[in-house]
Amino acid sequence: LFMENGKVVAIYGVDLRMTPGTYPLTLTLTDGRVIQENVVVGKKQIVSAPLGIPETLGGNTPQAEQELVNTLVEEWKIINAIKSSEEKLWTKFAYPLTAPITITDVYGYSRQTGGSNLAHKGTDFRAATGTPVYAIADGKVAYVGFLRNYGNVIAIDHGTKLLSIYMHLSRVDKALDDRVNKGEQIALSGDTGYVLGPHLHLTIRINNISIDPMKFYSLLGS
Repeated sequence: LFMENGKVVAIYGVDLRMTPGTYPLTLTLTDGRVIQENVVVGKKQIVSAPLGIPETLGGNTPQAEQELVNTLVEEWKIINAIKSSEEKLWTKFAYPLTAPITITDVYGYSRQTGGSNLAHKGTDFRAATGTPVYAIADGKVAYVGFLRNYGNVIAIDHGTKLLSIYMHLSRVDKALDDRVNKGEQIALSGDTGYVLGPHLHLTIRINNISIDPMKFYSLLGS
């Protein structure tokens, strides 16, 4: 919840696999009044597609698949632990790359890796190794690190429990707790981690829920 142009505004993340249906949304005001509305969550059509394991991570073997699944669980714990503040730091959101913007993998499809189905909870953009990556809005660096599957990673806290996370980078140009401005270079794209080629993976999370970045841009993009 935050104020925007004199009005109270709320943004809420809906998980990719949230059960479709009608959910009550209740707002309790400081004067005791209660406002309740219903929010309808539709069914997400999840498309499946095969994705192999690169040789750098063991290739297409049962052992490599098991290690991939195990390490992804541990890395998601790290991602989930990244903190986002309440204070609103952003205005509108821009793309992390300069035009032309080309999407190579969309949010939400299921990657079939051996006997495992791995949800793709972000958007992949075409970007050769060394392409400048920019902050999508004002914020503060909340995480910098290297993860086996996500490669070099930087996360920016934009406030209002909203994070942008940039993965598979060849280089990170900012440090933890640095303040960044919208459009400021924060990294270079690459092919580190679990990838079959260079690109930029962008994840946007609201209150620890990874949402569709392109749907997000349709609502809050500049």
